[in-house]
Amino acid sequence: MRVKASVCREQEARQLDLAANDPLESRRKVAAAAAKAWGLEATQAEKREAGHLSPRDKLDAEITREFADEEE
Repeated sequence: MRVKASVCREQEARQLDLAANDPLESRRKVAAAAAKAWGLEATQAEKREAGHLSPRDKLDAEITREFADEEE
C-alpha cells in the first residue's frame, strides 16, 4: 500500500514537533530521524501523485502484465 503525500507531510510535521519539544534527548533524536524519513517518503509520494513512474513501478507493471498473459 502506498501512502499519500499529505499523510507523509502530516507525520513529518508531527515528528518535527516532537524533535523540537520532547523532554528526552533520545526521543528527540528518534523523532528527528523519523521526520527525515517521512520527508523522503513524502517526496516520493508527490512524484507518484504527479504521474512520475519510477523504474520499480515500471518493472512491477511489466511483471503484472506477464502474469496476466500467462493466465490467458
